[in-house]
Amino acid sequence: MFDIVWQWNRLFQIQVNMELDIPEYQDFEIVKKLFGGAMGKTFLVMLKTTGVLFVMKRVDYLDENDKKMADEEVAQMKHLSSRYTVQLMWTFSDKTDMFVISQYCSRGDLRKVIAELQKLSDEEHLTRVWELFAQIILALNHLHSHEVIHRDIKPENIFVMSDGSVRLGILIDFGLAKELTAKDYATFAGTKMYMAAEVWMMKRMDYCSGIFSTGVVLYELITGRHPFNAPSEQEMVEKIKKGDVDQMPSYVPADLKKLLLTMLSPV
Repeated sequence: MFDIVWQWNRLFQIQVNMELDIPEYQDFEIVKKLFGGAMGKTFLVMLKTTGVLFVMKRVDYLDENDKKMADEEVAQMKHLSSRYTVQLMWTFSDKTDMFVISQYCSRGDLRKVIAELQKLSDEEHLTRVWELFAQIILALNHLHSHEVIHRDIKPENIFVMSDGSVRLGILIDFGLAKELTAKDYATFAGTKMYMAAEVWMMKRMDYCSGIFSTGVVLYELITGRHPFNAPSEQEMVEKIKKGDVDQMPSYVPADLKKLLLTMLSPV
């Protein structure tokens, strides 16, 4: 039987036959540009035949090495399918570009949610934090079970569905999610504010690096701010290396504080 992909979009379930209805570039209408980076541009697009919204990432091939890296990352994304990760729908390419079509998370990224959480009562706030944190940890555990580390965990790479559930973005830029068997996975990658102490000290990235980054996200979910606030980047790095976490609000339970301090401690 043909493979069937179920795509949830705006509370409607759309069934797509992957064998019979693989779309091409001209089957999509660009709604708007979402953002652009060194490795390509990302657009909100609509599949003309159904009106369903997706995200399209257009990756420019600069050379054969770029093409190889893009192909490897897409192949990796395909076998990392999970209910807690952004789903890859289709890929197609020409001589100069690769197009990656993925699930559209209609409520944006976690950064907006962090701001909204600060308006809730303490009890509601912590309940929602635990819900979000559990989903992020399940996504991280899924990657680790496939011997993959995600090297750029941050609120901007965690996306929110229409029902409030979250998905971890996998395809970020070339090399930001890597298999542990790769030779050069210790390179200085990711976003500085979410890098673990061992990365700043030029040690290898490993599972613990992702745990640290997730700890920073958890702290931000609770407080709305970074756990290592400092006037300068250099001072922030020194605080990270020492595990000098800023004081947490009094309403945070002792077990949650202990968990956070463990996640944010230098290895």
